[in-house]
Amino acid sequence: MRILITGGGTGGHLYPALAVAGLLKEKDPSGKILFVGTRDGLESHIVPSEGYPFREISAVKWPRKLNLQILGVLKSLLKGYRQGLRIIREFSPHAVFATGGYVSVPLVLAAVRHGVPVYLHEQNSIPGLANKLLSRWARVIFTTFPLKRPVFSRRAKVIYSGLPVRREILLVKREDGVRFFGLDPALLTLLVTGGSRGARAINEAMLEVYSMMQNDEGLPSLQIIHLTGNADYDRFCKQMVKQGIREGKIGKLVIRPYLEEMEYGLAAADLIVSRAGAATLAEVTARGIPAILIPYPYATGNHQYYNALLLAQERAAYLISEKELTPHRLYTVIQEVITNEPLRKNLSQQIRRFGRPEAGEIIVRELMRAKQGKRNA
Repeated sequence: MRILITGGGTGGHLYPALAVAGLLKEKDPSGKILFVGTRDGLESHIVPSEGYPFREISAVKWPRKLNLQILGVLKSLLKGYRQGLRIIREFSPHAVFATGGYVSVPLVLAAVRHGVPVYLHEQNSIPGLANKLLSRWARVIFTTFPLKRPVFSRRAKVIYSGLPVRREILLVKREDGVRFFGLDPALLTLLVTGGSRGARAINEAMLEVYSMMQNDEGLPSLQIIHLTGNADYDRFCKQMVKQGIREGKIGKLVIRPYLEEMEYGLAAADLIVSRAGAATLAEVTARGIPAILIPYPYATGNHQYYNALLLAQERAAYLISEKELTPHRLYTVIQEVITNEPLRKNLSQQIRRFGRPEAGEIIVRELMRAKQGKRNA
């Protein structure tokens, strides 16, 4: 079977696609998988490093408002569409699986032109513009969250699958994660991450939180894994030195710009402070990690806020909007969770209810059916 996969730009679109690719390879070792994305997206170096063939296509982010930039967008879209037609002809896929974002639009339109079945995945509780547009041609649309009202074309079959996570996320044990970072298995671990690109607001707040921790003798011994994002790493480390934040005064501190082996970070974590992107939430819910969520406020349709709100309303996570984020408030919540074992256990149980570890299997099962109505390999 030949499956063409597209969607990228950020980890939120890419990692679910990689999870599906991994399962497809297990189910059909002789099958062919081809990823298509942009040169500037995260996918351009992550996909080849995972061992999958990758083709570049032209696509640019759409402007939030109509202006002269739309001319450049349309030009890029037309170029990407023509590239997509060529890729479809050469690869001859049985199906196209798209995980959303502007990257997926030209290729999906090319697939429609050639009569190739299209399968979409919508990561967020508020569907993105690209998937809304493409839904009228989709055979199946998979969703991370149950939809409370119809938002897609009625032509498509909508399946609440959850969001697929890589098998490693589910299989790595806590002791493996602790060993990976050289941590103490007897101590609690806090994981701080702003997503694949980092989050300056979270980094700034945590610098003050660390200062507070140094002066709180009543706080239990703690170890911390902090992923700053590549762009903010150097500034963050310099600021730590400037503020006198030292490992010996808090506990073990692991500061990294980025972590490709995120399965180890999640396995080690007893509490996470993070954004509320769908891919992050899928991994956190699958593992049942107590979470303090600080949504990215500029996400399209404010979808990260609504992702987090869904969990907060069910008492499955803490939600702090970036507008209301202060070091004191963040520290108070961290302290509350760290010092209260029954609370941590309850949060873990509640957030695990939203985990869908079977999501990948559901999607792959549908994709495998595409071959029945298509030409043989």
